[in-house]
Parts: sequence; structure tokens; C-alpha cells
Amino acid sequence: MNPWLAFTLHSGSPMAQSPEPNRKGRPKGSGSFAWRAFFQHSTTPVFVLGKGRRLRFANAACEKLIGMKLAEALGMVCSERRHSSPLAAALAPTTEAQAGKPDRVRRAAPTGRSGPPWWDISFVPLSGEDGLYGIVGTIAVVGETISAPARRVPASIATLREKHAGHFSFDLFAGTSPATVRLLAQLRHAAESIAPLWLVGERGSGKETAARAIHHAGRRRNAAFFGLDCAGLQPYLLESLLFGHGGILGTDHVGTLYLKDPSALPRDLQQRLADLFTQNAPGTPRLISGGSRTAGGAVADGKLVPDFHTALSVLEITVPSLRDRFTDLPRLVAQVLPGVVVESAVLDVLRAQPWPGNIRELTDTLAEAATTTNGGPLKAEHLPRELRVRAAIEPPPVPPKPLTLDPILEAVEKRLIELVLRKTNNHQTLAAEQLGIFRTRLWNRLTALGIPVPPQPPKARKKDKKPPAP
Repeated sequence: MNPWLAFTLHSGSPMAQSPEPNRKGRPKGSGSFAWRAFFQHSTTPVFVLGKGRRLRFANAACEKLIGMKLAEALGMVCSERRHSSPLAAALAPTTEAQAGKPDRVRRAAPTGRSGPPWWDISFVPLSGEDGLYGIVGTIAVVGETISAPARRVPASIATLREKHAGHFSFDLFAGTSPATVRLLAQLRHAAESIAPLWLVGERGSGKETAARAIHHAGRRRNAAFFGLDCAGLQPYLLESLLFGHGGILGTDHVGTLYLKDPSALPRDLQQRLADLFTQNAPGTPRLISGGSRTAGGAVADGKLVPDFHTALSVLEITVPSLRDRFTDLPRLVAQVLPGVVVESAVLDVLRAQPWPGNIRELTDTLAEAATTTNGGPLKAEHLPRELRVRAAIEPPPVPPKPLTLDPILEAVEKRLIELVLRKTNNHQTLAAEQLGIFRTRLWNRLTALGIPVPPQPPKARKKDKKPPAP
């Protein structure tokens, strides 16, 4: 055990500035270093727990954070038992830390047991000759202090929300193509504003993903993101979800409302939304709309009321198609298949495709192809055949011969007639009898099928009759 930590784990007694030079176990020259002052000048909150999980030391930054002097909390047992104080529960070491393994945990601050803010506490166990000697802990504050109603979110849910938000960062839209650079700059600008936004782009180009990235980087990221497919839901359901009892627009828990294809809404509901968002009442979420056409184009087509265009598309951003982002294709493939080795031939095949479904189609194609690699690199042969044919690295399949009925029946009939003629030694009368048809019909079929008319055997002559005797 390093003796410079002894002062923190020994009943909280102050450390001597000049300890006895011959004290057993103390490194030479260590008595001249002010360890307590070293921790006191640190802006990182540091605390030390001794045996029995008792608080033995806390520096000035930690005292300021917990709002309590060390003298008041010295010797406090830090545990998560029911009778423990909020501070004792927050500083309690985890099971891993008590087992001698470094660990980290996120907990709500004692002032708001549901957070935010939260504390990220790192525990570093200190082992001695008799086992665990003590635990050093540091605290990092995470999150902003918000109103009391929002503190009801448990820390575990907040951690899950933060992890989910990490999947929708602006890094998804990073790239070197001019269209991507312009899009990323516009998205960052839109995140700093609360003005209604209209996203324009082809299907599958990533409009909803862009809306989520703007939400998680915006001012109301601590509230929920809610998306509605206006073309996929019945109008009465949409009206109930928006304006009904307990609806989206009747609560302040929604930070961003995303409407997919709002031109599919009834015109009276469009006007009602335009009137509501024009008032900009407190608690109203930010509105982001997405469509394949601009708001002005939808108004010109008569599918969008003019007030919706004027009030709810203050900002307008065009999300480029995948065809305009081919220079970013290696980065996009790496995002879809992290950790998978992709051969260059795969990228050549992907660049040769029109991708009408854009990023969504690319994601589905790559995900399905990755299931056939058996853990190896992704090759061109793992892609669907139609993609390889379109890229001209594989010939198109030979179409099968048509199975028309009349030629097949004629071939069977011709073969049968020829067989019967051979058996009857080309005797048409006998052949017609065996085929069960008249001789005239057999003659007609021979002509129609192109069967050469075989020579007929000569008829037997009748013997000349002798004249009667006179």
C-alpha cells in the first residue's frame, strides 16, 4: 500500500507535513510533499472510503459539490440501504469495487434523486496486505439542472436515452462531397434554431434521421422526439394523437414533432396546425416536416394550404440523394457494417446502381448481404445477382424457352403417326384403324405435319373368271 494515501484512510486525521524520516515503510523524501494540499487544489471532486465503506476524506471540490463540510460527513457509512441518506447512497461503492475491481456508475445527484444532474462516479480499489484497504472515488457531473417535473426520469432511463441519442449524431452526415458538406452545415444551423423546418428529399434519403439529429443537438433535446406518418394513418387517428385528450400537443414533454408528408393531411387539419404553431404557445414542440417536394411546390399542386407553407417552413433544407453522395460511399458502408472488411469490388458494384430507395435501400441490401459472409470479408458475389448484372460483372441470365402448347402437341402427334406407320409397314388404312381415325383424316394430318406420304403396297389382282361353258 502506498503510504501517501494513509492520511486519507486513517480516521481522517490530518497528514503531517514533515513525518519522521525513519518511519517504517515511508519512501525516502516523501515527507516533504503536501499530499493534502495536492488534493485540495484539484478541481476534480475526490473522496476516499476506508474499511467498512466509511468516508475518510473529501477535498474542497467534493465538499462544494455535496454541499457539506468533511467534518459533518466524516465517518459516514456509504451504502444503498433503505435507511441511508441520499448522499451515502450516491457515494456507495459498487459490488465490483468492493470486490477489488475498478468500476464506474452513473447515479442521480443527492439533491434530485431522479436526476438530472447525474454523477458519473469512478471507483479505484486500493488493496492491502489484509485485502481491500480502501477505495478512492472521483465524481464527474453530467447533464443540466432542469425543472422538478423532469427529474422524475430515472438515471437508468436517462442513460438509455443518452445512448439512443448517440446513434443520431451529425457524424452520420459527414463526408467530403459538396452536397454532404452543405447539408451538414445547414443541419448544424437548424439545430441552433427553433424555427419550423421543412426537409426535402427523395424517399429513403434520411429526412427523419436528419430530423432526429437536429432534435438531439437542439435546445429541447431533453424532451421526447415524436414522429407521425401523415400518409400512413387515418385522419381521425392523427387528429386524436395531436389534439385529443392527452395528445401530443397538450403536453410539454415533446420537444420535436416530425410530420412525414404533411401534405397528405386534410386541409382543415393543416390549417389547424398552422394556426396553433403560429401562436407559438409555451410548451409547443418544434415542428419539422419532411416531404419529397418543397412546401411551395405542394402549395402549387393544391395539396398544402398556403398558411402551412408560410408559417411552418421558415427554414428549408434539401437532403441529397445517395446518387449525389457517391464519393461518401465508403464511409456510408462503414457506418452500416462497422468492423466488416469490404472489398473494393463491392463499392464498384454499389456505384453502378440507381438506388431509388437511397440510404434505406442501401442499408437493407448491405445488411442482407452481410448475413452470407460467415464472418469473412464482404465480396461482390455476396451482393444480389441483379446488382452484379447491372454493374456488368456478370452476364444476364438466359431466359428459358417458352413452353407453347401447339408445337408440343404437333411434335407428339407427328412422332406417334410415324411410329404407327412403321409398325403397319406404311399401310395407311391399317394405320388409321390403329389410330382410331378415318383414313381421310390421317391423310390430312400427314400433309399438315409434313410427313412424306409413303408408297402404298399394290392391291391384290382378282383372277380372271372363265366364260361359262356353252
